Amino acid sequence: MVDLEKEIIKVFQSTTNSYKYYWWYAILQLVKKKGNQKFNLEEIALQMMVLAWYPVNYYKLSLGKQDQLATYIKKLKSQFSELKEDMKEEELFLFLHENKNHKVLKGIINKLTKYVPYRFIRPWFDESIGIDDDKVNSLIISLQNSPNKYLPYKINLETNQICLDSKWLDWIYSNIRIIESFTLYELFKYVEKNNPYVTNISLKLFKPQTRKLAEPTKLWKKFIEIKGQEQLSIFEKKPLLHLNKIAIDHYLPWSLVTHDKLWNLHPIEQEVNSSKGNKIADSKYLEDFTYLQFHFVHHISNDNQKYLEDYITLFSISKSELLNIPNRKFTELLSNKIRIETELATNLGYYTKWSYLILD
Repeated sequence: MVDLEKEIIKVFQSTTNSYKYYWWYAILQLVKKKGNQKFNLEEIALQMMVLAWYPVNYYKLSLGKQDQLATYIKKLKSQFSELKEDMKEEELFLFLHENKNHKVLKGIINKLTKYVPYRFIRPWFDESIGIDDDKVNSLIISLQNSPNKYLPYKINLETNQICLDSKWLDWIYSNIRIIESFTLYELFKYVEKNNPYVTNISLKLFKPQTRKLAEPTKLWKKFIEIKGQEQLSIFEKKPLLHLNKIAIDHYLPWSLVTHDKLWNLHPIEQEVNSSKGNKIADSKYLEDFTYLQFHFVHHISNDNQKYLEDYITLFSISKSELLNIPNRKFTELLSNKIRIETELATNLGYYTKWSYLILD
C-alpha cells in the first residue's frame, strides 16, 4: 500500500517558488468547499490568487526574487482599481471569476495553468529528469495513465480539468486538517526564508482576524475625558476632546506589526483613519505621537499598572524605570523602535510618507 503522506512530502523538496504550495492548498480549499473530484484549472488558479492576495498585497511579503505568482498578484492590484488590499476573500474570488475573460486576468490564468498543474506532479515522473522544459507537459500527459503512477490527480486536456485520484480524495477527506497544517507549515518555512527580518509570518499568510481594541478604546476615552482639552490629536492637530467620530489607529499599520500593543495606538478621526489605511505616517508626526504616548503612559499608570506591560516589554526596563523616564528619553526610545520598523516597512514596499490632507 502506498504511503500518501510520504508521496506528498516529496513535492515540496527543493522548492524554489511558491506556486506548489498555493496550488496544492487551493485544491484542498476547493475540496472542502465543494467536495468534488474534478476541478477546472482556471478555478484553481483563481483560488491561488485569492490565497496569495493578503501575503503579497496587504502584508507586503516577498515570495522570492523570481516568484511569478507574486508578480501576477501585484499586477492585478495595479490593473483593477476596485481591488482593495483588505477586501474580503469571497468578494475577491467573485470579482476574479466575473472578470476572468479580461485580457490581463485571462493572461495570468493562462500562464499559471500552462505549467503549474504539470510541475506539481512532476516529482512522480523520473522520466522527466534532464529533458527539455518544453517537453515536460507532453511527457506527463503520455505517462499519467501508467499503472505504477500514484498521482494525486490526472490532467484532462479536453475539459481543461484535473481529476483527483479516488484514493487521494479519500485520504484528503479523512485527514484534511493534518494535510492543511502540513502544507501551511511548508509554506511558512518557505515564506520565512524569503522574509528573514519580518516577524509573525504565520499570521501574515491569511486575512487578519478581528482586532481586539475594546479595552484600548476604553483607556483612550477615559484619557480624553481627563486630558482631552490640552492634548492634541496627532494628525488633525486639534484637542482630542474635539474629535467627532473617534477611531483607534495603529500608528504603524497592523499589517506590519500584527498586534494591538498600547505603545502603537492613538485616537483619531474615523475619516482620517480610513484615509491613512495601510500607510505609514510621515516622520514629521513622530515627535507628536511619542509626546502623546508619554502622557498616556502616566495616565494609565494611575488607573491600572498592568497596562504598562506593553511598554516595559518594548523598552526592556522595569516599571519604576519606565515611570521615571523623562519625556526626552521616552521619545528617544519609542522613536527608535518606530524608525526601525519603518525602515523594514520601506524595504517591504509600504508607503511611508502619508500626510493628513495631502493627496497620495
